[in-house]
Order: sequence, then C-alpha cells, then structure tokens
Amino acid sequence: MTAIVARRTALSVALSLVLLPFLSAFPATAATTVKVGAYEFPPYVTEGGAGVTQGLLDLLNAAQNDLRFELVLTSPQRRYEDLEQGRFDAIAFESVAWGWKERPVDATRVFLQDAEVFVAKAGPGVDQSIFDSLDGKTILGRLGYHYAFAGYNSDPKTLESVYRTRVTVTHEGNVRNVIAGRATFAIVTRSFLNQFLKGEPDLAKRILVSGRTDQIYQHTILVRRGGPVTAAALDALLDRLEADGRLGALWARSGIAP
Repeated sequence: MTAIVARRTALSVALSLVLLPFLSAFPATAATTVKVGAYEFPPYVTEGGAGVTQGLLDLLNAAQNDLRFELVLTSPQRRYEDLEQGRFDAIAFESVAWGWKERPVDATRVFLQDAEVFVAKAGPGVDQSIFDSLDGKTILGRLGYHYAFAGYNSDPKTLESVYRTRVTVTHEGNVRNVIAGRATFAIVTRSFLNQFLKGEPDLAKRILVSGRTDQIYQHTILVRRGGPVTAAALDALLDRLEADGRLGALWARSGIAP
C-alpha cells in the first residue's frame, strides 16, 4: 500500500510540473484599480484620510471583484487638476456645482443629501432672527469650499472682501472662535456638527444652530471621462448597496441622516 501511495504522489508532482507552464499562461485576472480622490471634509474625510469616504470605498470593494477602489489624498484647491491629470479617477461626495461644470467629468445619481448651516454664539436675546440677514455679519468658513451665499465663489480674497468671510482649515476651530466672539457666524456641514456635538455636549448649550441652510448638498461621485470606471457602473453598485441596506447602515454609523 505504501508503494502505491508513493507512486501516486510522484505522479501528482510530475503532472503538476508538466502543467505549470500552461497554467501560468492563464493568470487570474487582476482587479482594475480605481483611485478615488479625497480632501479633508469632515465627516466624509477626516485628517489622515479616515471617515465616511473610506467606509464607502470598503463597501464598493466588498460588493464586487473587478474593481479595487483606493483612497488618494488631495486638497480642496488641487482636486480639479489632480483629477484631470489622472492622479485619481473619481471623487466622492462631490457636486458638479462646486467648480466642475466646465470640466471633463460625469456624475452619478445623487445618493445622499446633507446641508450647510450657520452657527452663532448663544446668549440672551439671540434667536433665529439673527440668521435672517448676513449683512454686516462676519463669517468663518473652510478653505476651498463653495458657499451658496457667495455664489459658489471659493476665492479667499473675494470671500473676505465682498462677503466678510474668512476661510480657515478647520470646522471645529471655526465653531470655537464663534463661541469666543471672534466672528458672528461659522458655516459648517450639518453632519460634522452632529458628530462634533456628540463629543462636546457642553458646547451645544453655547451655540445656536440656524434653521436656515446655506445649501443642501446633493452628493454624487464624479468620474474622469476616459478613466477606468463610468458613472453608470458606479450607479449600479450604489443601487445594489442601497437595496441591501449597506449604504443606510453606513450613514447610521456615521451619524448622517439621509
């Protein structure tokens, strides 16, 4: 019996050596890499690249095997040229209205809504009427962001000279500066504010959040024309993730109300 097993083992090894060159001629098809640009945009992208965007890419990767989505960090100002020059192929949680209308991109369907709200320092006599007009008010915003009240113009000099808006690099710092009396308003993403106040519940008593929104985000994924993935293909993946509840679960985990 031992001799029979030994002969079978030797035959198996020999057969493997004979077939190896033929098998290597048909390698497994590697997934196509899709690079997805991301800039700090809490809670979608936090410092270092974590956040909701990475969660979405994880879902897209788990839903299929043909494409491999990878995060590539950029900046709000540099993102346009980086996409056009092929440093990445797509960018998530974007809107064509944010400076993309004349650029070679296609958009998926809207898959999530969010909003920008104003924050003022709470105090005696301060109520929602403070948000009725922006005239004479000083505002803190984020560098590279496009605001509806400013006609979506993101130029820092224009924002400061025409709209009394100074741009910084942190939502959190802007909120704290309003509480300290250094500006009338901060304009922040509603989903960011929800997360921030969960970690800083005492600050919720020291601010007043506007019922007025500056803009309602219509979040899409923008893709570079001629790149490795199309908007239609992403729409199909988003539909699948939405239908099976995985997108809704991601929004819930992230504190985002669709």
